[in-house]
Amino acid sequence: MTCADCRACRAAMSAHLDGELAPGPEAAPEHSAHLARCVDCADWLAGARRLRELTLTARGPSPQETQRLIAAVLEAVSGQVRVGNDGRSVGHERS
Repeated sequence: MTCADCRACRAAMSAHLDGELAPGPEAAPEHSAHLARCVDCADWLAGARRLRELTLTARGPSPQETQRLIAAVLEAVSGQVRVGNDGRSVGHERS
């Protein structure tokens, strides 16, 4: 298969997994045929399914982490504190 075939197949499989297309990735005959011939795309689909499963079953942050995040946001908004990518205050902005 060419790279274009793989890109098209993976885009369609991704859309199916995300519920953007129905009913499922193997439903379209051209995708089923491609998956039967292309080990890379079959592996990609297995990985995408596993990632989706893990994402859907993942636990969210702990109550303590949630409270810390809320407090950081409220402090940033009320005190106009700049918050870095790591969630820590990096300084105050004064108007």
